[in-house]
Amino acid sequence: MNQNDKIINDMLKGKSLNKKDLENAAKTGDTQKLINSLSSSDKQKLLKVMSDKEAMNEILKSPEAQALLKLFGGKNG
Repeated sequence: MNQNDKIINDMLKGKSLNKKDLENAAKTGDTQKLINSLSSSDKQKLLKVMSDKEAMNEILKSPEAQALLKLFGGKNG
């Protein structure tokens, strides 16, 4: 298991999603299942962060976000 896999698996512990769900969302572009799996509180947090460009940029710099970008085939670095 590489470092990105470990980061992703650690993020998903205790969640109703798995790595395959993330991969499918990335391939199909359908993130609704991912969003629907969030608690009401987490959905609110996500929407708040997504509306704040500075907060979003900070999050995208994190190792967890970089691992997800790599998984989804995005450019990172």
